[in-house]
Amino acid sequence: MSTQQKFIGIDLGGARGKTTALAELVRNGDEALVETVLMRGPEHSSAKSQPWTDATLIEYLGGQDRGAIIAINAPLTQPACMRCTLSKCPGDAACVDVSTVWLRSTGQELQQQYVLADPNRIVAIRQSSGFHQTTAPPAAATQRLPPYTHRCTEVDLHYLRGILPKEQIGQASWAITSRANFLRRRLEALGFSLNESLLEVSPRCTIHALFGAVAAQGYKRDADPWHTRASIIEGMRGLRFGAKSGMSREDVLRNDNCFDALISAYTGFLKVRDAWTMPSGEPFASDGWIWAPPVGES
Repeated sequence: MSTQQKFIGIDLGGARGKTTALAELVRNGDEALVETVLMRGPEHSSAKSQPWTDATLIEYLGGQDRGAIIAINAPLTQPACMRCTLSKCPGDAACVDVSTVWLRSTGQELQQQYVLADPNRIVAIRQSSGFHQTTAPPAAATQRLPPYTHRCTEVDLHYLRGILPKEQIGQASWAITSRANFLRRRLEALGFSLNESLLEVSPRCTIHALFGAVAAQGYKRDADPWHTRASIIEGMRGLRFGAKSGMSREDVLRNDNCFDALISAYTGFLKVRDAWTMPSGEPFASDGWIWAPPVGES
């Protein structure tokens, strides 16, 4: 493997490309050097100053070396129901799709264990005469995990590792998901391979795993997110801004999309540097995998 391997992070926005950002890192041993962070195509390319539309992204990424790692902050696979080719639905209780079976068995068990382990769970039951005291906590309430909104990787991340990819599990923008799946298919046709050179990542998950839940919630919400982002960047082991990066650091600190693009690229770098692996076989081979650091890694 070349020590100069490139990592491209993309924070994917809508099809017009105005809220899509791209960041590029170059690996030098155990360090990642920031080369550029862009909201539009670079000056030296045919995509010069153009928003990152589908055509612009595909043309630019198609010109990259196939040893590059592309990490995209968007779902690169769809839930089981959206992939289904049956003409008549048997219902999720009777469905034999491996992802649907996993959601209603392992997924529900993980959810049940997570809720039972929650020390803040309310155990008193209010009745008309007041609070009813019991010698044992009531059964933990769990929610159904519909296979048309949930993917196994999101359930695994949240209930097994305690990381929430979105504000709530099962939340997704279908416009972004549809665009991401279109780009995945086009990039696969150009020689990139899902979960090898083409990764689904979540900046929120990466920040949660490395810096905790408060930082993951605050880097966009804080009254002054600049300081939160600056402290996160300072804590990203092995990351440096190169001489050619220009105003990239300032762009990252002031712009949500640029920041998420950088975190996406850095996640790809960590995946390769630290040799992360994913579970083999189903359901994750079909249902997808969100790459994120082990919790507490720094």
